[in-house]
Amino acid sequence: MNHAYRILASLVVLCCSAGVLFADSTLPDGFPDTERSKTSLTTSWRFHLGDPDALHHTSDLDDSSWDVVSIPHTLKLTDLNLDGCDDDKTQPTFHRTVGWYRRTIDVSKQAGKVFLEFEGAHQVTDLWVNGKHVGQHAIGGYTPFHFDITDFVERGGNKVALRVDNRRRDGVPPDPGPFDYVKFSGLYRDVYLVETAPLHVTFPWEDFYAGVFITTPTVDPLNNNATISIRTTVRNESDQVKACRLLTRVIDKEGVVVLRLLTEKVVRPGADWTMNQTGGIEENLHLWSCDDPYLYRVNTLVLDGDHVVDCIENPLGIRSIDLSKEEGFLLNGKPVQLVGKNRHQHYAYIGDAVPNALHYKDMLQFKQMGLNIVRTAHYPQDNALLDACDELGILVYEEAPTWISIGNDAWFDNLERAARRMVRNHRNHPSVLIWGGGINHRGYVPRLHYAVKEEDPTRWTGSNNAEWTGVQNSGVCDLFTNMDYGGIKDWSGKEYLLAMEGGSGESTLQKYASDPLRLGIIAWTGHAYYTFHIGPNQWNRMRSGSLDGFRTQSPPRDATSGEPVAMKLELDMEDRVLTADGSDIVIARTRFFDNKGNIVPKSELQVRYSVTGPASIVGDGLLKGVNPIGLSRGAAPALIRAMTEPGMITVRAECEGFDAQEVTVSSVPFNSDSIEASAKPIYDQEKVLVDLGEAGQLVQFDWTPWFGNRNEEALITLPNMGGFKVALKCGSKDGMTRWLGEANIKGFRNFAIGDGMCAVDEKGLLLQFSGLPKGRYQLKTYHHSPRSNTNSMDPNRERLKTLTIHQIPVAANVAIQVDGKRVVAGTTSGGQIPDSGPGAAIVTFEVQGDAPVTVTMTDADGDGAKAVWLNAFELQQASCVHQSN
Repeated sequence: MNHAYRILASLVVLCCSAGVLFADSTLPDGFPDTERSKTSLTTSWRFHLGDPDALHHTSDLDDSSWDVVSIPHTLKLTDLNLDGCDDDKTQPTFHRTVGWYRRTIDVSKQAGKVFLEFEGAHQVTDLWVNGKHVGQHAIGGYTPFHFDITDFVERGGNKVALRVDNRRRDGVPPDPGPFDYVKFSGLYRDVYLVETAPLHVTFPWEDFYAGVFITTPTVDPLNNNATISIRTTVRNESDQVKACRLLTRVIDKEGVVVLRLLTEKVVRPGADWTMNQTGGIEENLHLWSCDDPYLYRVNTLVLDGDHVVDCIENPLGIRSIDLSKEEGFLLNGKPVQLVGKNRHQHYAYIGDAVPNALHYKDMLQFKQMGLNIVRTAHYPQDNALLDACDELGILVYEEAPTWISIGNDAWFDNLERAARRMVRNHRNHPSVLIWGGGINHRGYVPRLHYAVKEEDPTRWTGSNNAEWTGVQNSGVCDLFTNMDYGGIKDWSGKEYLLAMEGGSGESTLQKYASDPLRLGIIAWTGHAYYTFHIGPNQWNRMRSGSLDGFRTQSPPRDATSGEPVAMKLELDMEDRVLTADGSDIVIARTRFFDNKGNIVPKSELQVRYSVTGPASIVGDGLLKGVNPIGLSRGAAPALIRAMTEPGMITVRAECEGFDAQEVTVSSVPFNSDSIEASAKPIYDQEKVLVDLGEAGQLVQFDWTPWFGNRNEEALITLPNMGGFKVALKCGSKDGMTRWLGEANIKGFRNFAIGDGMCAVDEKGLLLQFSGLPKGRYQLKTYHHSPRSNTNSMDPNRERLKTLTIHQIPVAANVAIQVDGKRVVAGTTSGGQIPDSGPGAAIVTFEVQGDAPVTVTMTDADGDGAKAVWLNAFELQQASCVHQSN
């Protein structure tokens, strides 16, 4: 075993025990407890609207009269008519003000570095801590940022003040406009307090070399293997040299570690260290696809010497993408017709301030509608949306914040910065397929395309064309992404075309399905969105959408109904919980039915809602037309927002002439510890891989060789699992053993399977383990009788000619017995390993004391004159074994 593997083995033991080193840890099995903490600052904010130049940041300010709010938060709720505002599409007045947010944060005594992390805020954010100005973020409102507040905080309570400024800025896209959508306001995405050790992984958006960047340089769906490359940047913010160890683990869906990568480096004070690690999965590979969105996790662990100091996780979905002029878009080598819709993050009343559960619900509805792609029109969207797409198998076309206008030099600088941050923030999501490489309607922008390609060369860019910009503007982008509202007249038929907007009628879908160069169509739009396209006299300025702003869907167009005779109330709790964090929302919908059970799509009926328990109705008493409310696409909706204490909530719907309806739901406690809330178990214990043969064999890479001699008992001592011994011998003194070196056979793991040993003995071949720690184990043995496939170039050719081991009759089936259990494995043979793999058997046994465990292998048919072959074996503790094995 080489030096690096010994270190790796010791780190595995350390990491597996990390969860029990800290008595107060409530993390799941095997998940390391480190010096990183990430606290969700969702609750307990004080809010004040307006007064941009006031001194609301002073630490001694009395804010007790301010509103108490939770995040996500909009500066002001709005009705469906945009409060009657008559702005044009530059939005000169609507939500063009500032909001002040204040709260206390507690910093732990042991924190080395302290940060505030923001997923997004509209659109310029200033931060003060304890009355001192920390900095300003002015790139825009749709991408993440953070502030280092280490030098501004005291251990214990600290006063934080934010001025979130949504006033017009010519240099901050999508301003100065015009734009088709409303740019809402507020601290509308999640905020976190992050504490780390001085030696820690950096935030991904802060530089080109920052955070963790995962790529899969090769994915082979045919042979079921993949190469995984991971680039990680660690920063040493101490005044001492650090002996840094980086352990990266790929973990499957069951929590089992399937790949470990270790790198060591001495990092100077104040320096960043970027390291590249590459490994692979050679068997049991699960691909990510729209139909089967299988997700691995990449767990990144930083050690300061032998001390575990930092840990973060990222998703990994392994998939290949390609383009074929004969078959179109290929996902994992199979053609997929892209059918999707655009998505604005707007929601009725709350604007952009959408809780994470509703982002997920939007994508769940897309999946239920049979869609496989979403375009995030026209800006980067919430992390929760990308998480949902990963989990549900929905591909993503994401773009930087623009519409049609092109701004000044400062505007272009911020547009490029926003595009780069978008990529750095979401590059590890397997769902992301395309980055927007242009300005919406205007077509490709070389600067954006090249910036995105520099950040992420593994994905395609789209040109963002309108029909009137023409195919000549498809430009340097990988895909000609145009809007198709009735036919793209100047398309040459030579470029790959993806309709990034368009209709979704049957004739359009058929046209795209019949041409492999037409990759698919993303219809406009999934949900109705707020816009100043529509004049102020219209009662509802939420435009377009297969679903309305409440996510209710119209009954079929050909549906007819009679008079309403019954009503039904439901809460949309499918595949979710309601969290008592002061911001989570569930949709209530009341529908009416005729005497045949048909939904009544239109009616003058009004539904009044009431709530008992720890919840409220969003906008009730504040906005026009909220409560009571009429039908929207066949349903009367209400947004029910949980308060900060969990409990039973009863929603009641009443309508004159109908029996009142009630539905109950229990909200669950909010866990502000984001790491604990998302952490999943890690089962990381050593797997011992042993390759048997005689001296001179070609040892399987990363396996431990075991050489033996004919008719002699073989013994090997392994340092794994605290150190144990394995003996291999015949069951009787009269038995015969033969060992074979390299025999040049073809197939997967041919070095391990192409040699080995065999025994002829009526009492069989004994494999004996001693010194193993107490516990359950799984043993996998391989049984193949090799025949050499050598030729004149093989230096072993002459030696192999003298061997007669292949002439020994072979047991066709091997019985493996241990702990009173018997398993039979068929023995394969020949110069090639079958595609199904070599003969193999899996048995489990338990070590309870000091007595050795003996595994006996015999001819299953009872013929003691036939040789039992053993080429290799794998041993691991049964608590972390793949169930598929």
